[in-house]
Amino acid sequence: MGFLLLGVDSFIACIALGPIISRRLYVPIAAMFGICDGLGFLLGSAFHWSMPDSIGTNLPTVVLTLLGLYWVGIACFCAFAGTAQNYLASSRWLMWILPVVLSLDNVTYGLVDGISAHASVWVSAGEQALSSALLAAAGLAVGIALVRVVPEKKRGPVLLNAVAGGAMIVAAGALRLWG
Repeated sequence: MGFLLLGVDSFIACIALGPIISRRLYVPIAAMFGICDGLGFLLGSAFHWSMPDSIGTNLPTVVLTLLGLYWVGIACFCAFAGTAQNYLASSRWLMWILPVVLSLDNVTYGLVDGISAHASVWVSAGEQALSSALLAAAGLAVGIALVRVVPEKKRGPVLLNAVAGGAMIVAAGALRLWG
């Protein structure tokens, strides 16, 4: 049951990503979270890499905070400069590093907890990948639903980017508390 908790970071991060990604990226980004978490567990359990707990705990929080600050900064710059589309579109590629960074907790889980007796490492990794992908998809759905609350007139790309950045900073705090 602990493997379900490892997907919570994907859920939290995808709530923030939901407002700024296009519909065609929903499935690929959710799948990427699942794949990275499954591979992270396999790496930790197969190679027995040693990693300080502080890296698995603090690095994802730092990356989420920096990415949130970056997106808020881009939104503020675009609001004042009036060139929203070019900068906002070019800043979204950074979302693809989130699944990789957030899989560090799965590497440490594979190192410390490993797999239980008589269990397959592949089945355990598959469970984690599926859990993470489904929780990421649920997070995207929540993020999209939250955006729908904002009136359509005010739902511009600058506001969505600022909201996503702010949500990413809040997600970093939530991840630090519960992660």
